[in-house]
Amino acid sequence: MPSEDPLECLPQGFEIWERLAAQVPTLLMTNRLRETLATLTIPDLSRLESDRQLRRAMLLLSIFGNAYVWGGVKPATTIPRAIAIPWCQIAEKLGRPPITAYASIVLDNWRRIDRSQPLDLNNLAALELFWGGIDEQWFYLTTVAIEAKGAPALAAIVAAQKAVAMGWIEGIRPQLAQIAAAIIEMQRGLERMTEKCDPYIYYHRVRPFLAGWPETGVIYEGVSDLPQKFAGGSAAQSSLVQSLDAGLGIQHAGNTQSFLQEMHSYMSPRHRQFIVAIWSGPSIKQFIIDHQQSHPALCDLYNHCVEELMNFRKQHLAIAAQYILQQAPKEQRGTGGTNFVPFLKKVEAQTKANLISNVV
Repeated sequence: MPSEDPLECLPQGFEIWERLAAQVPTLLMTNRLRETLATLTIPDLSRLESDRQLRRAMLLLSIFGNAYVWGGVKPATTIPRAIAIPWCQIAEKLGRPPITAYASIVLDNWRRIDRSQPLDLNNLAALELFWGGIDEQWFYLTTVAIEAKGAPALAAIVAAQKAVAMGWIEGIRPQLAQIAAAIIEMQRGLERMTEKCDPYIYYHRVRPFLAGWPETGVIYEGVSDLPQKFAGGSAAQSSLVQSLDAGLGIQHAGNTQSFLQEMHSYMSPRHRQFIVAIWSGPSIKQFIIDHQQSHPALCDLYNHCVEELMNFRKQHLAIAAQYILQQAPKEQRGTGGTNFVPFLKKVEAQTKANLISNVV
C-alpha cells in the first residue's frame, strides 16, 4: 500500500482530465468516449512534480486508455496521441507499462471517507470507475482492504529475517505468528467480495475494461508505429502475495514462475525491489529447517503460515471460478480467459510443496 493516501485531484492545468474522468461512465453510455478523448490537447506534464501527482495522472490515463480500447463494439487498434503520449511518458517515469494495472486501479484508486479512521472497507470509496456502480467499486475496494490486512505480514517478514541474521530463534516465533494472522485476515477480506459485487456484473461490466491488449496489439499514436502488447490487470501483479512467497521461501517453477516474474514489471519499482530484497535476504525457511530437530514448534509455526497461504490461494481460485469461469458463455469455457484455472492450481500445489516435514 502507498505510504500516503492517493492524491484525489491533480494540480491546476489538468482540470480537463479531472472533468473527463468524472464523465467516463456517461461517455461510455452515450458512445461518445472515443470521439471526446481524440479531441483532447496534451497539458504541460512538467506541472506534475511529485510521485503522488504522477500516480494520479497514471490512474486517469489508464482509465482513459483502457476505456478507449474496450469501450466500443470492437476493440480500438490505436490510442490517440492526446492520451498515448502523456500516458507513455508518465508510465516511463513511474517505471511501469502504459496500461491499466493493479498498481493504478487498486493501489492508487481509493480514498478514506473519514480520514481520521482506519483503512477499512466500511471507510473506503473508489476514486475512478469505468461504468461505475457499487459492484465495480466493491471489487476494487475489497482488494484494497485485502492489501491493508496483509501489510503487517510484510513488516513481520523483515523482522523475521533480522532475527535469522542474529540467530535469534525466539525473535522469529512472534513474527511467524503475525504472518499467519495477517494471511487469515486476508482470507476474511476476500470472503467479503460477494457481499456487494455480483459475479455476473463483474464479468460483463468490470472485467472487460481490465483486459490486456488484443493479440495484435495496440498502436500508441505519436509514440511508435509498432503495435504494443501488454497484460491486463491481475492479482498476480500484487507485490503483497509475491512478498509472502519470498518471505516464506516458496519457490514456483516453469511457466508459473515465468508469469509471476513477468508481472513484476507491472509493479512499482519500489515494490519490485522489495521482493528482490526479501529473496536476497536471510532465508527464514532454511533457518527453520536447520533448527527443526531442536525446535520443532518453530517448524509448526512456519507450516501454519504456508497452510494459510494455501487456503488463501484455494479461496482465490474459488472466487475466480465463480466470477469468471461460471459466467463465461458455455461455448467459451476452457478457452481464452479461463486458462487461469490450471495456473492457480499449480500455484496452490507449488505452495503446498514447500511445507516442511517435521522429522522429530
